[in-house]
This record gives sequence, C-alpha cells and structure tokens, in this order.
Amino acid sequence: MLDRSMWSCGRELMFGGVLRDFRVRALLTQEELAALSGMSERQIRELESGRVAAPRASTVRLLADTLNLSPDDRVAFQRAAQPGSAHPPTSAQPDAAPSAPAQPNAVPSPPVQADAAPSRSAQPVAVPPAAPAQLPADVGGFTGRAEALNALDAATAAVVTVSGPAGVGKTSLAVHWSRLAAPNFPDGQLYVDLRGFSPHAAIDPAEVVRGFLDALGVPLDRIPSGFTAQVALYRSSSAGRRLLVVLDNARDADQVRPLLPSGPAARTVVTSRRRLTALIAETGATALTLDVPGIDEAVELLAHRLGPGARPEAADGDAVAAIATACGRLPLALALVGARARLTGFRPAAIAAELRHPGGRIAALEIDAVFSWSYDALSADAARLFRLLGLASGADIAVAAVAALAGRALPEVRRTLAELTDASLVVEHAPGRYRTHDLLHVYAAERARAEEPEAARQAALTRLLDHYTHTAYHADLVLNPVRAPIPMPLRAPADGAEPKHVVDVQAALEWLETEQAVLLTALRQAEEEGMHRHAWQLSWALDTFLNDRRRWQDEGAAWAVALRAATALTDRPAAAHAHRFLGAVNGRLQRFDDAHTHMREALEVSISAGDRAGEGENRFVLSYVHWLQGDGEPALVQAEQALAIFTEIDDALWAGKAALAVGWYHAELGAYEKALPFQRRALELQQRAGDRANEVVTWDTLGMLHQRLGDLEGALHHYEQGLRVAGTMESPQLRAQVLGHLGDVSEAIGDPLTARERWLEAYEIFRDLGHPQAADLRRKLRSPDSP
Repeated sequence: MLDRSMWSCGRELMFGGVLRDFRVRALLTQEELAALSGMSERQIRELESGRVAAPRASTVRLLADTLNLSPDDRVAFQRAAQPGSAHPPTSAQPDAAPSAPAQPNAVPSPPVQADAAPSRSAQPVAVPPAAPAQLPADVGGFTGRAEALNALDAATAAVVTVSGPAGVGKTSLAVHWSRLAAPNFPDGQLYVDLRGFSPHAAIDPAEVVRGFLDALGVPLDRIPSGFTAQVALYRSSSAGRRLLVVLDNARDADQVRPLLPSGPAARTVVTSRRRLTALIAETGATALTLDVPGIDEAVELLAHRLGPGARPEAADGDAVAAIATACGRLPLALALVGARARLTGFRPAAIAAELRHPGGRIAALEIDAVFSWSYDALSADAARLFRLLGLASGADIAVAAVAALAGRALPEVRRTLAELTDASLVVEHAPGRYRTHDLLHVYAAERARAEEPEAARQAALTRLLDHYTHTAYHADLVLNPVRAPIPMPLRAPADGAEPKHVVDVQAALEWLETEQAVLLTALRQAEEEGMHRHAWQLSWALDTFLNDRRRWQDEGAAWAVALRAATALTDRPAAAHAHRFLGAVNGRLQRFDDAHTHMREALEVSISAGDRAGEGENRFVLSYVHWLQGDGEPALVQAEQALAIFTEIDDALWAGKAALAVGWYHAELGAYEKALPFQRRALELQQRAGDRANEVVTWDTLGMLHQRLGDLEGALHHYEQGLRVAGTMESPQLRAQVLGHLGDVSEAIGDPLTARERWLEAYEIFRDLGHPQAADLRRKLRSPDSP
C-alpha cells in the first residue's frame, strides 16, 4: 500500500515538478501517462502534487521506462526521487514490487524484491530487439503491374491504400512491392491479414495491436491492459522507426485507424475491396485503385502461370488470349487455369477448345465457374478435403488440424494437401500451415453444404473442435499445474481428432502462441454452430495463456462466450464459473463495477443452489477483485470466509489456496507475524492434498515473510525448500520464481556470486518462456552493482 504521509515542501516540488516537466516534454496528459504505465490517473496526480511519500523504486523505474528517458535524464529523474540530499544515494530500501496474491486458478506471484534487498539505481542499457520481418512469401511468377508498382514507389504519403475487386491481385501486389521495398525499412516490416471480408469474423484491431507490440519487442510487463493505452504505446513504440506496415484485406477505416504507426519514417500500405474514402480524407493517403489487367498483361500473367512445360508457342497465342478473356482477366482465375494446365499437361489450344464447348462452364467474370472447373479436376480425396476446409472458420489451419478435420492420418493428408496446393486452391503460407483465398473459402463451404451430408459436416467439425479443445486443455495443465480441475469434464475425443501431444511448457507456449487467433475464431464458431460444450471448455482451456500474456480483452471475450454457452446449456454452475472469471478479468481491466456485478451474479447462483464449494470459490475470487481495487481489508475478509467454508466442507485443496491467500493479505497489510501461521497452515493442507505446485508457492511466500522480518537465514531455508519441491515437478516457471528470490536473499546476506548465479538461471528460464519477470531479472544482472 502507498504511504500517504506528507513530504517536505522542497521534496514535493522537486520530484513532482520533475515528473510533470518530463511528462509535458513527452506530450502526454496525466491520463495518457497513467494508461501507458499501467498506473492510475490518481497516482500520477498525487505524485505530481507531492501528496505521496517517497515513491517506490519500482514506480520510479516504471515511469522512467514509460517516458523513454535518456540515460542522463534518467539519472536526474531518479535523483529527484531520492529523499533529502540532491546527491545520488549509495543505497536505499525500496518497497517490494506490487505483485498478485493467489489468483483464480493462477500461480501466485510473491514480490520480486524484499525490503531488505538494496536498491539498484542505475538503469541497464536496453538491447534492441530484432527487427520484425512478417511479410509473407512473394508470389511466384509475379509479372506486370508496372504502373501500380511505380505508383507505390512514387507515393510520399504515410499511408497508401490499394483498393479493387476480389481476386484482382491486391495482396500479391502489396506483398511483392513490400518485399522489394523492405531494405528501405530497416526497423522492420509488420503484416496482418485483417480478414475484413471473411465469411467469419474480421480480426479485432485489439488483437493486432497486441501482436504488433510483441513483434516490436515491447516487454509484457510494459503493456497496459486497456486498448486505448495499448494503441498509444504502439504509436510511441513506432515513432521514429523506419517501419513498413501492411494491413491486408481491411474492412473499413475503423479497423485500420488504431493500427497506423506514428512518425514520418513509417509507411503503411492498406488493401481493401472498398475505397476507404474516410481514411483517405483523414490521413491524406495516396489512393491506388487496382483493376483487372489489360489483355496483354493478362496473357503474360497466364503464360507465367502455365509453367515452363506448357509455355505457349506462337500458334497458341490466340488460345491464351481466349482463355484470359474467358477468365475475365481476373488474376485469381488465371492462376487457377494455369494450375489446371500444369496438372493435365494440356496445351492452351486444347484448354481454349474445352472452354468454347457448349458444356463448358467458364464465362467472362463468372468466377464460380472457374472454381468449379478447378474443383472438378481434383481427385475424390482432394475434393472432399477442399470441401471440409470450407467448414473451418480460421484464417489459416495447421496440417495436424487438417488431419483432425478430415479424420485421416497425417501422411495421407499431406499428400492430399500437395494436390490442392498444386491446383492453387490452397497456399502453404508457412511450413505446415495452409490458407485459402476468402472467395475460395466461401466456395468450398458452399460445396460442403451441397455435397456433404449434415451428419458428416457435424462429425468433421466435432473432430476439429475436439482437436483444438483437448490440445488447449493439456497445454493449460502444463502451464498451470496448480489449477483446479475443469468443472465440465472433457469427453474422449472423437475418432480421428488426434490432439497434439504437448509435453512441456515450451511446447505448450509455442502451440498456443501460433494458434491463438485460430483458437479464438474456433471458439466463436463453436458458439455459432450451437456446440456450446466445446465453446465453454475451450474458453476454460485458454484462460491461463491469455491471462499470462495479459491479453485480458481476449480473455474477457472468451468468458463472455462461455457464459452464453452455459446459459444455452442451462448449466447454472458453469454459468457461475463464467461469471466468476469475468469478475476476475474485469478486475484486471480495472472495470470494477462490472467485476462486482459478475461476482454478485456468481455468488447468488451458488448460494441459491446451496453450493458451498461454489460459494467458497466465489469469495476467494472476490477477495482477489478487492485486492486489485486496492482494498486490502475487504480482500482479507472474503479470503477468511472462503477459508472457513473450505474448512467446513473439508476440501484440503481449496482450503490450502484460501489459507495462502489469507496469509498473503495479512502480509500486504504489513502484519507479517499474523501472516506466518496461515502460511504454515496452507503448507500442511497442500501437503495433505498433494498440491505440490502451491506448496512451492507457499515455501516461497514463507521465505519472503522471513526476509521482510529480517530473518535472512530463515528466508534462505524456506526458499531452498521451495526449490527442492519445484525440482520434483515439471514447472520451470515456479523454479524460476524461487530462484529469483534466492538470488535476492543471497545478495542480502553478502554472497553476490551466488546471487548472480541464481538470478542468471531464473532469467534464462523466464526469457525462454517469454515471461514478464525476465525484465526485472535482466535489470538486476546489468546493474553496475552486480558482480
């Protein structure tokens, strides 16, 4: 809790004035600085007015990072925060960094620094992250479009829009030009397919901004929770960079605005089927309209697509022109015809003759007919797989998920996908990942509805959602071993679903990072298709990952789907569970009115049903919401009530969690001696329940308490016990957490070499996991005081 005692007048003016000056120089309002730093606007006001006592060292570092201070300015800023003398201090006793108590189904995070740890005032020099390079592969055989490429080269506006009909080649042009221009943008290239005209939901700009922040190397612990603040951070992070941003398939100006970088050195290319007039007017964008190519260029494009084995001879010239005309000169249709020619080996004259036949189905500008021609040429297995791909709503799909969708073995599916790739009906845009053009996707879905029985379509979707849900569930168990069991148990996966085998934390994180957009889309599709059990379970399975990655808007959206699913299932306990998690998510987003509304709903359901265990869990989470709100006393009261309930029903697992929380809140209120017996009680309950993960957390918390009480030897003993238990389980995050605290106490007892060894090992684990605590450990390792 912040100390509200008054400072001396001179000190008030010094730090408050310095903070205000740096904020104004950064062109930030108090509200914007609060949003970017993750602090409250009230805290910023109190710091600037001098109503807050000596600011915490962690707060000073956070503000210095947020303001992007130069090394000299940072020294002056930190000096102003020191009590008394204007000279830089040699040591101080910073408060512990704010950290979370036991969250619902999450590993508690005890303080990173204890009070006894000396301050490190020097800020490390940041290592610049690798420049992002997200552009897709260039289009093979790209030809023509000289006028459009010249227009892109000549454009001086910060934003360029490329508009035109579907299949006209907007994406191919944008990617080809961007790859040619990439050397002019050495600070990186960002790319996203916004799916503005997908038959399913377009990509939410909030999801894109988070991905761009990750790509630009912004540490997780610096990313604020609110969308507006994230957009502001994205713009400040892109300012001054020579950056190229490609926003493909935009729906409208509203989807694009938050994704525009700032600064004169950045360039944004936006493609859309619409002209985006509002965006052009607002930004002064250069507007480029792309039409079908002329007949000569269309013939040249088709000649390239025919491939070296079927290049037209002089006698074929008229035939190639006839084919190009029949395809309406549409590049997508020309690509499909070229693929057909390569597969069959037919000469252009033969293809043209086929198209002129009365039974031919290709006519100018009838793109469905071109699709039908390519589709009808497929083998039976490839045609079926193409149809089934139309059922998947994601922007792309991994080969393992394709196998689940088809209910076939991976080698067989890979061979069939190769046939679809050769026919240009799907694109392998990354190793093992496939996507279809949105028009082709719509066509595939139409073919599925026309040719696949309803039972077969339902079975395919069930296999796909089983694959996603079971894999996500097992990944969650790896990431969060302390989590209580899922209240709505999973059924055995359908035959052929074949969930991916996730064996360790790194594999779980890699799979979830890669699939997160697909999983969120699958979640919405499950709701749309009335597959409510899958929707609820997939929401549950994604919670740990989305929370750990601070993707709280996505986490809230997932639990909103889960709540609607539980309501449709008339499953009141599942609805209460969803309300409970929505309460926690809204608390993390500082939407406390909404958080308490959801918690009241959850409590009402549990109490009216006489569900004592559910009531206990609700009070446990309500204590967390109060803690997030800064209300320590109500948090303690709710945790005590939860402990009483779990003791009454003899639930050792949850009673151990609740005892840990009660001790934590006592410690947060400064009552360390009162906290100790509750932590010891938690330890006994966890050992009885076999809850080794939370046992590690409790040993770690006991170490922190002894350290705060000045008992460094006792702290060392408890940390070592926690490390011993962590060594018996596969949880690198818990091991790293304890190692970091062991480093702190080793430094405090005068053993800097051991401290560095512990910090380095912890840092390497957190770094590999992409965990925000890596940043704090990196600062310690780079401090001039570090050995």
